[in-house]
Amino acid sequence: MDTELAQALSHPIRLEILAALTDRVASPVELSAEIGERPGVVSYHANTLVRCGCLELVDSKPKRGGIENFFAITPRCFLNWLD
Repeated sequence: MDTELAQALSHPIRLEILAALTDRVASPVELSAEIGERPGVVSYHANTLVRCGCLELVDSKPKRGGIENFFAITPRCFLNWLD
Protein backbone atom coordinates (compact mmCIF):
# COMPACT_ATOMS: atom_id res chain seq x y z
CA MET A 1 0.00 0.00 0.00
CA ASP A 2 1.47 3.37 -0.93
CA THR A 3 2.01 6.13 1.64
CA GLU A 4 -0.61 8.49 0.18
CA LEU A 5 -3.27 5.79 0.31
CA ALA A 6 -2.32 4.82 3.87
CA GLN A 7 -2.60 8.46 4.98
CA ALA A 8 -5.95 8.87 3.23
CA LEU A 9 -7.37 5.78 4.89
CA SER A 10 -6.14 6.83 8.33
CA HIS A 11 -8.87 9.48 8.70
CA PRO A 12 -12.17 8.29 10.25
CA ILE A 13 -14.39 10.48 8.04
CA ARG A 14 -12.81 9.01 4.92
CA LEU A 15 -13.47 5.50 6.20
CA GLU A 16 -17.09 6.45 6.87
CA ILE A 17 -17.39 7.79 3.32
CA LEU A 18 -16.02 4.56 1.88
CA ALA A 19 -18.34 2.46 4.04
CA ALA A 20 -21.34 4.56 3.02
CA LEU A 21 -20.48 4.26 -0.68
CA THR A 22 -20.23 0.47 -0.70
CA ASP A 23 -22.20 -0.73 -3.74
CA ARG A 24 -23.64 2.69 -4.55
CA VAL A 25 -23.10 6.18 -5.89
CA ALA A 26 -23.82 9.29 -3.78
CA SER A 27 -23.08 12.99 -3.51
CA PRO A 28 -21.41 14.74 -0.55
CA VAL A 29 -24.80 16.23 0.35
CA GLU A 30 -26.36 12.76 0.56
CA LEU A 31 -23.40 11.38 2.49
CA SER A 32 -23.34 14.31 4.92
CA ALA A 33 -26.86 13.50 6.09
CA GLU A 34 -25.85 9.88 6.70
CA ILE A 35 -22.57 10.41 8.52
CA GLY A 36 -23.44 13.61 10.37
CA GLU A 37 -20.84 15.93 8.84
CA ARG A 38 -21.25 19.16 6.85
CA PRO A 39 -21.35 18.75 3.05
CA GLY A 40 -18.17 20.84 2.69
CA VAL A 41 -16.28 18.52 5.04
CA VAL A 42 -17.50 15.44 3.18
CA SER A 43 -16.61 17.02 -0.17
CA TYR A 44 -13.09 17.85 1.03
CA HIS A 45 -12.47 14.28 2.20
CA ALA A 46 -14.10 12.79 -0.91
CA ASN A 47 -11.72 14.81 -3.08
CA THR A 48 -8.78 13.48 -1.08
CA LEU A 49 -10.04 9.95 -1.75
CA VAL A 50 -10.32 10.79 -5.46
CA ARG A 51 -6.68 11.98 -5.53
CA CYS A 52 -5.43 8.72 -4.02
CA GLY A 53 -7.56 6.61 -6.34
CA CYS A 54 -10.16 5.27 -3.91
CA LEU A 55 -13.10 7.23 -5.32
CA GLU A 56 -14.02 8.37 -8.78
CA LEU A 57 -16.29 11.15 -9.93
CA VAL A 58 -19.05 9.36 -11.86
CA ASP A 59 -21.55 12.15 -12.49
CA SER A 60 -22.12 15.89 -12.05
CA LYS A 61 -25.47 17.68 -12.17
CA PRO A 62 -26.37 21.37 -11.97
CA LYS A 63 -28.11 22.22 -8.71
CA ARG A 64 -29.19 25.67 -7.47
CA GLY A 65 -26.50 27.59 -9.29
CA GLY A 66 -23.79 25.09 -8.40
CA ILE A 67 -22.79 21.58 -9.35
CA GLU A 68 -23.57 18.43 -7.37
CA ASN A 69 -20.92 15.74 -7.83
CA PHE A 70 -21.53 12.03 -7.39
CA PHE A 71 -18.82 9.59 -6.33
CA ALA A 72 -18.30 5.83 -6.35
CA ILE A 73 -15.59 3.56 -4.96
CA THR A 74 -12.98 2.45 -7.49
CA PRO A 75 -11.78 -1.14 -7.90
CA ARG A 76 -8.22 0.09 -7.12
CA CYS A 77 -9.26 0.91 -3.58
CA PHE A 78 -10.41 -2.64 -2.88
CA LEU A 79 -7.34 -4.15 -4.51
CA ASN A 80 -5.04 -2.07 -2.30
CA TRP A 81 -6.86 -3.19 0.83
CA LEU A 82 -6.06 -6.79 -0.10
CA ASP A 83 -2.29 -6.14 -0.36
